[in-house]
Amino acid sequence: MNTSSRQVNQRNTNHNPINLPHMNAPRKIWILAGIVAAVLVAGLAFFSFVNPSYDEEAALKMKPIFFGSTRVDGEPVNSITLVAPTTTAVYFNILPQKMQFQFDDLLSNDNTPLDVNMYMIIQVKKGQTPDLLRNYGENWFENFIEPYFRNKVREYVSSCSPFDLMSNREVLAKFDDRIKQSMRNYVAALSRKANFPIDIQQVITDRVMPNKEQLEEMNKTAASIQAKQTQEKRAEMELARAKAERNKAVADKAYMTELNLSPAQFIQLRAWDVIEKKNGANIDVLIGGGETPMWNIRR
Repeated sequence: MNTSSRQVNQRNTNHNPINLPHMNAPRKIWILAGIVAAVLVAGLAFFSFVNPSYDEEAALKMKPIFFGSTRVDGEPVNSITLVAPTTTAVYFNILPQKMQFQFDDLLSNDNTPLDVNMYMIIQVKKGQTPDLLRNYGENWFENFIEPYFRNKVREYVSSCSPFDLMSNREVLAKFDDRIKQSMRNYVAALSRKANFPIDIQQVITDRVMPNKEQLEEMNKTAASIQAKQTQEKRAEMELARAKAERNKAVADKAYMTELNLSPAQFIQLRAWDVIEKKNGANIDVLIGGGETPMWNIRR
């Protein structure tokens, strides 16, 4: 090869952008940074982030890319985490949650249909959400807690008086405590087979009312009872008044007999009493002691 050819080849080699050993340092750094950035962008396109809120914890459901079986990661996620494209996160609220229930036409011990509103305070135990997902799934509440709770409420309502459930707070407190203990025993029994990391904190009966048809009948009955009681009270008052008048008549007769007064004299005496007690009038002059005495009235 002649000298001219070697010079041309040398110039081509010096201008080859991928010939890193012969490049200057700044150019090498920029190219390497570009390669790293491209790799990162490509990686982010396939990976994703899990970022639970302050009141949440995530359990990771990990699927293999090619071979193997799906499993739940044993470590919960509490902060932002990069996960593989085949991994999904299931979020659990770890603060106490108020679960409300409405029951229609539950039969009491005398077959009175009742509408019952209740709620339960329940909390998922922090740090154990992977066990909850692995053992009982994402729908753990709908599949395990709610059906058992509804069954127990129905069972206990059937053993209670409707009037106690509607108005006796002591009976309601015992009723709530029985259901709470039953739920805790149920969770403990399941946990002996596979950890069920939840805590039943409270069960509270909010309201117990008869259903619409029953309430109308009860209102009619209550109205009839009230009317009867009103009539009885009125009759008692009339009887008391009649008794008082009879007693007054007996007293007046005894007074007449004691003073040896005629009926006309007694009536005249009572008239003086009435005039004396009349507002704004008094007896100024009284003349005569016969059957028709005279008096002067000053107002």
